Amino acid sequence: MKKNKQTALLVLGMHRSGTSALTGTLGLLDIYLGSELMQADVANEKGYFENNILYTINEKLLAQIQSSWDDLFYTEEKLEKIDGLQELKEALSSEFKYADTFAIKDPRLAFLFPIYQRVLDEMGIEIKILLPYRNPFEVASSLFKRDGMPLEKGMLLWAYHFLLTEKFSRGYQRVFIGFDHLIENTSGVIDEISHKLEMDLSSRYQKSKKNVDNFLEPGLKHHNISMNNLSENMPELIKEILTLEEDFNTKDLTREFDRLYQQLFSYQKLFYNESIVELLREGVETKNTLLETQKALGELHAQIQTQNKVIEDKEQSIQKQNVQIQTQNNVIQEKEQSIQKQNAQIQTQNKVIQDKEQSIQKQNAQIQTQNKVIQDKEQSIQKQNAQIQTQNKVIQDKERELRKTTFQKDKQIDALQQELTQLYMSKSWKLTKPLRWIVRKLYR
Repeated sequence: MKKNKQTALLVLGMHRSGTSALTGTLGLLDIYLGSELMQADVANEKGYFENNILYTINEKLLAQIQSSWDDLFYTEEKLEKIDGLQELKEALSSEFKYADTFAIKDPRLAFLFPIYQRVLDEMGIEIKILLPYRNPFEVASSLFKRDGMPLEKGMLLWAYHFLLTEKFSRGYQRVFIGFDHLIENTSGVIDEISHKLEMDLSSRYQKSKKNVDNFLEPGLKHHNISMNNLSENMPELIKEILTLEEDFNTKDLTREFDRLYQQLFSYQKLFYNESIVELLREGVETKNTLLETQKALGELHAQIQTQNKVIEDKEQSIQKQNVQIQTQNNVIQEKEQSIQKQNAQIQTQNKVIQDKEQSIQKQNAQIQTQNKVIQDKEQSIQKQNAQIQTQNKVIQDKERELRKTTFQKDKQIDALQQELTQLYMSKSWKLTKPLRWIVRKLYR
């Protein structure tokens, strides 16, 4: 089965131009951003949504050509000196091999796009471009607040990033996205991205609308200045770029952008010589040394604060432990007193028990004596029972003899009665009647 071709959405935009807001929105629409994203901080409380792995590689790539994201003397020719792109290819493969569509956001891509273009083409990954932009004065003001960068440099860098990304992204499906438009008309911007890039993000937005709208709350954007309110001191080149804003997504502005590009980089060549570059390099090195020193001092200060916090926490913990120990000692004393009372009660109870045991022993002795008497009585009763049984046997025998004798007597009486009856009925009886009368008279 043929695998679907992967799509990489590259977010090409200047620092503080709404790149984080746009990429965070893509993440809420289930566009994969990678496994390890840069943590939020006070400068960007909702997050940067930059892939830390690619950020580290991008820093290495720019370091090869002694460049950085704020390099005012960047040129495309410098990229020819970059080599060793295997790490980038492996990182892209490892991070996004299971994603049909993924997004990469890093302001350094404005300079490094040709490198990513080469690697992604070799990997057979389709490229589509998102170009977030913002009022350059707002960008410069934000960079001044965050980094102390002069406003003039901030606006010049904005022009560099905008014109470079416009040039690099030609020939690809792309869409320009104003930071104000993203916040004020999110649904419309999502629809335009879906249309321009031929992606179904609108239906995803409808499913995640509440989360996206909560994320793109108005407070997300600071330093709000209308595009129409352009400072008189703003360079004419930047003003010309902004006058084209309404046609960014609707007209072919190649000729206008080429003219502005040539104009900007012709100014660069006027100042780009070895002496100035070396002086700037020394200044950058000095600045980097100072920044590293400040960073080290900040880290040391943070460590001291952390240690002090640890000490305070330990002291508070020790105080709590002391309070707990005192409480435990009080509890132990109360328990000891309770135990002493219990011991006294136990001794009293033991005395009672001993008395009861002695009483029980006496009762047991009495019971044993009574049991002996009972046993003797039982033996006497047994003997009497034996005698009664013997007497009963004798009586039974005599009763049998008596019944036997009575039976025999009854038989004899019956026989006599029969004889008398026969005699009385006989003639001889009647003949001897006078004689019997004489006999009775004689014996009276």
